[in-house]
Order: sequence, then C-alpha cells, then structure tokens
Amino acid sequence: MFQETILRNLPFCDEFVILTNRRYENVVKGQLQAFQGLNCTIIYEKDVLKTAPPVIAYAKECDPDEQLLIVSSECLVDGDYAASIAQVKEIAARDRMAIVVCKPTNAREGYNFINVRGKVVSCSSKRGKYSLWDCGIMAVKAWVLLSVLPRGTVESCAELRVENGEFVSDAPVAPVSLSKILRTDKCDLVTATFEWTRITDITSFYEYVDKVTKNNNNTIAYNCKGVEIVNMLESKLVVANSLRNIVIVNTRDAIYISDKAREADAKSIGQKYYNGKKRYFDVQPKRYTTWGTAETLYTTDQIEVSKVVVYQGERVAYQCKRGYSANFLILQGSAILRGKNTEIDYSVDQSIFIADSAQYEVVNTGKGALELLCTIRRQRASTHKRKESVDLLVKLAPVFKDNLWGGTKIRDVFHKDVGDMEIVAESWELSAHPDGESTIAEGEFAGMPFSEYVDIIGKERLGWKAQGYEKFPVMVKFIDAKQNLSIQVHPADEYALTVERQYGKSEMWYVLDAEEGACIYVGFNRDVTPEELRRRIADDTLMEVLNRVPVRKGDAYFLAAGTVHAIGAGCFICEVQQSSNVTYRLYDYSRRDKNGNLRELHVDKALDVLDMRAVTPKTFDRYNAVMSTDFVKSVIGECKYFSVTQYFVDGECDLPQSEASFQAIVVIEGGGTVSDERLSYPCAAGDTFFAASKEYVTLKGKMKVLVANV
Repeated sequence: MFQETILRNLPFCDEFVILTNRRYENVVKGQLQAFQGLNCTIIYEKDVLKTAPPVIAYAKECDPDEQLLIVSSECLVDGDYAASIAQVKEIAARDRMAIVVCKPTNAREGYNFINVRGKVVSCSSKRGKYSLWDCGIMAVKAWVLLSVLPRGTVESCAELRVENGEFVSDAPVAPVSLSKILRTDKCDLVTATFEWTRITDITSFYEYVDKVTKNNNNTIAYNCKGVEIVNMLESKLVVANSLRNIVIVNTRDAIYISDKAREADAKSIGQKYYNGKKRYFDVQPKRYTTWGTAETLYTTDQIEVSKVVVYQGERVAYQCKRGYSANFLILQGSAILRGKNTEIDYSVDQSIFIADSAQYEVVNTGKGALELLCTIRRQRASTHKRKESVDLLVKLAPVFKDNLWGGTKIRDVFHKDVGDMEIVAESWELSAHPDGESTIAEGEFAGMPFSEYVDIIGKERLGWKAQGYEKFPVMVKFIDAKQNLSIQVHPADEYALTVERQYGKSEMWYVLDAEEGACIYVGFNRDVTPEELRRRIADDTLMEVLNRVPVRKGDAYFLAAGTVHAIGAGCFICEVQQSSNVTYRLYDYSRRDKNGNLRELHVDKALDVLDMRAVTPKTFDRYNAVMSTDFVKSVIGECKYFSVTQYFVDGECDLPQSEASFQAIVVIEGGGTVSDERLSYPCAAGDTFFAASKEYVTLKGKMKVLVANV
C-alpha cells in the first residue's frame, strides 16, 4: 500500500515527506529504492507520536504558504482519485482546509469520523448520526493548519524538532492523532470520487476483497473453529482441517497463516524479512492511467481478462491488434463507441465487440465511473507464440523526423539509413508513441512495431514499475540541431492530465558532440512575469532573459517539466524523456514552415505551465561511480520517471539484472557486442537495444554506452 500511495500521488506532488516510526525504516527505505529521482525526505519517530505532533513540527518548518497534501498510506483507492485531489488543492489555495470524506458503509472500528455541526467541522473516533468517514486525505497551507489546531496541542510540540532525520524533543510530547483534535470552521469537505477502504487488520481486508472471497466456493474449513479464510485466487482451493482460531490469507504472491491474536504481526514480519523477499512485497497489481485504471484478472497465451475503470468524462482509445478480438462488457455506467464511421451508445450488460484493427474511442457518458470487463482473445494461431525462447534482447530500428531545423549528423556520424531524406532532425530510437514508433531491426520479430513486440513478450517483462503505466513509459531520441530549436516548454503531469489527457514531459539531454560556440538555453536568468514575456515575444527580445549555456561533448542536463528551454545550433544530443509529445512553443524566431506560414505558437498554454523564477543551470552531478578493470559507470541523469547510467567499457561488462525495469541500451561511441544468454548482436555507435526485465546483458568491446530504465 505504501508504494501504491507514492505512485498514486506522483502527478500531484513535487516533494514527498514520509513520516514514519523508526522500526519501519528498512521497509520504507527498501520500497523507496524503486523510485529513483523522487524528491523525498524520511523523518522517523523513535517513540509513537501518532500523526499530530510530527505534522505540526513539519508545518512549523515550512514556508507558511506552502500547500501540504497529507495522506495516509493505510488506505486503498479505486476510482477517480485525480478529481478529488484537484478539488482539495483548489480549496487549500483559498486559505481553507479541505478533507476528503465518504459515507460509512459499515460499523467497523478503527476508522475516524468527520462530524459537521453548523459551520464547524470536527473529527472523532466515535460515529454520530450524520458522521462521514475521514478518508485520510487533507490539503491545507502550513499556516492554516497551525491556526486551526488547538493552541495547547501546537504549544506542546514547541520543542519537537528534526535532527539527523529523526524527531527529537527536550520535553515529553503526548502522542495524539490529527483526526482526534481537529475542530474548525475553516474547513470544507470533499466527497470522494472513488471507492475507499482503510486497511487496519485482516477483518478490514475481508471487506476490501469482498465477502465472496471469505469462506466461499474456493475454501473449505473442515472441523474448524474460529478459522477465517481469504482466498484471492479463484483457480486455487484452500482447505483447512481441524484448526482453531487462525486466519489464512491466500494471494497470488504469498500465503499468510497466523494465530488470530497475532494477525497484526504481518508488518513486523515483512520488515524483518523484506531484504530477502523483495519481489513478493513490491508487486503492483493495478495500473493507473490518465483516464482510469486497469487491473489484469486472468491471462494466458490465448486470452486476457481485465477490469477497466474509465473516470467520469474521460475516454480511452483502443485499437485491436491484428489477429485479436476484444469484448468490453459494461458492468456499470454508460458509454459511446466512436470510430471513423461509427458512433453507438451502450449501457449496463451490453457488450462492445471489436474485431478489426481500426482505431476506436470508448467514451464514458455517465455521471459516474464506467466499469468494463475487458476480454481480449487471440482469433487465430500466431506465428509468434509466447515461449521461453522468445527474444528478450532486441535491436531497434528508428523512425526519422525531418523538422526544418535539422541537419545530417544522424546519417553521417551514425551511418543511419535515412532513405532519400535530405534533412534528419530527430531519430526516435526507442519509442512506442503513436506519433513515431520504432520497430524491431532483426531477428524473429524483424519489422514489427515496438508496441506489438511488447504485447508479445508480455507487460510483465517490462518490470513491475513499468506495469503501472498505461503505455510504454520512456522514449530515447537522437537530435541534430543545425539551427536553433524553438523556445519551448513542456507541462508537468498535473496540467497535462487535465488539459491534454496525457502525462507531462521531463527530459535529459546528453551532449554527443558540440560545434564551437554551441549552446543550449535553460531557464530564465532573472524572475519574469507573464506580461513581460508576452511583450518580449512580440518585440523579439525574449532571448535576453534566457540563460545561454555553452556546452561541450559529454555534458548532461536534466530539464524538469515547466522549464523554458531550447537546443541551440551545432548541438548533437541524445535525449531520454517521458513518452509524451506535448510541447508548447513560446518563440520561434519568426520562422516559416515549408508552405511559407509562420509556425504556430502556444503562448497561453506555455504561460500556464512555465516556471518564471530565475534558475542557475548546471550539469547533472554524476554519482554512484563504480570502477572496474573493464569498465567505469556512473549515473548521469535521474528523475522520478527514469534513470540514465553511463558506461565506459574496455573489455567485458555485465549490466545489473533488474526485476523492476527493462533496460534501454544506447551505444554512443565505439563498438563490440551486446548479448544475453541466448543472443549476441554486433554493435556500433548509434545502435539502440531493448532488454526485458530480469535479463542478464553483457557488453563486450570498447564502447561508451547509455543505459536507461524506469
């Protein structure tokens, strides 16, 4: 649940602060290892303080106007989470507190309740006649939080502070939950737009998995007393014989058997054995997307069954692969199927059947979430059956782009076969994006689009972190700038999700080569305003407020979404980025396209997402350097979406095997071979390879290589 909480909030938070007890240190640190580039701080409590003192102590250290999103990691969410977060953040921006609530559906103990009397909102562990469940999600500015809490509680935490990552105090601090002391008229309630469950013990877990999984047709309790069984696997039977007072929980990854009185020991057991059992703790069963969620229920070589939830007002694009058919049974809500010559309404218990390879949209037209049971079947035998000997290391062939600012280095330096193209601005080396998809260069899948290859090997071979994405999550490009690129900006996730219905774009540039005097533009050299930027765009003086950064071969720069930027003339770049093609052009030197028209600008959207503060550009600080007799490696770029490691190989180098992620391998200098346990490919500068998760890959020769993963 902890990792799921992080994943769920990635689009909405620039920084994560984890407040937890010291005894969970190994569990928290271990699970955070999966999130490279995460701006994260862990603060431990040695003694149990509950939620109020740590939150108060942290809020006192914040900028008073900093907006805090306070969430519990003991909760499970199913539905349109983004809509609720958008509401609470908007309320918090108005200097009020916002709490997400939902109607109680049972009499469970251990839940917190919200009570409203007139304009006053208060919290309690006791349920009243009109109580609502507190979902453990709150948005508030730091100063507002401190002003609405009881003065005595705030003052009692006066000496509580953070030292060396731990809360310490010279005076005793009474433990108290935030939900037990809140009473204010400065609070608005937001009704959850999702289903919510708080997991407090095995009993609450029963409620989450539903009563049908407890003592049902796939469990037998024979001559037992006080035995409770949760069996999450319909295909397996759990039998208990002559047992007393135990709980049995059977999931796809583990079986938990415990004395009833000790069922809560699950956390401490997980903490003790986490390091040796990571793969069982780290699996994320649900994939969160921009339009909803998708959860695989059953899969074989011939069929895949998933539960799909499409948020209110959203739509999901679907294109059936050749040789497959798809059936969407509507479980809840209503929908329209739209195609080139198709528009059909559907409602509950009706099925949407798709058997061709045309592009369709399934649009949620109801007032709530649209729930679908999706069944994808293989219509005929395929020549590419999934098998143990399938190619899990493949060489890729790029797709080329002829933007007007491009040159010829991709052809001349890397000897790419660009056909009759005179200008090649970009080479999309690793891409599953519909605006330009790379293909498999050779082997049994030669000529196949990369996304189809991923379908064949199975999403599980992308690694568990990548399975949380709707589509393949990263893209790798070569960029040859003979002329300056436009001054532009990419939106962050939160804006892009709302406006463009796709994720935002953060990126890393590695300078392959740079002509004398070449530069890039990164950020503003002083604070600016929207009004000033509009004026400078109109009078062609925008460049005066940009940081001009001279570059040389081997430099690496990370550009977060929201940073104004441009690649200057004479730069030859390898770019690793989120798989997004959302770009807002702010200024383009009054250039015209091949038809003589001024190129379109996107000034309004650009101003919506720009970071207008002054920045000091710097190259990415390399770290985690490892030196061996045959290679040197170091991390040269990292964010919460991807990580890039540079290897200098002179001999033989084994890449680290990973269950969490695939590896994109880009040879930028030299040559040799790239191989796994089955295949070996000769390689030269400009070649790009994809290796599935869990693959043992060896680099042999004399070469410089970039390796990217999520």
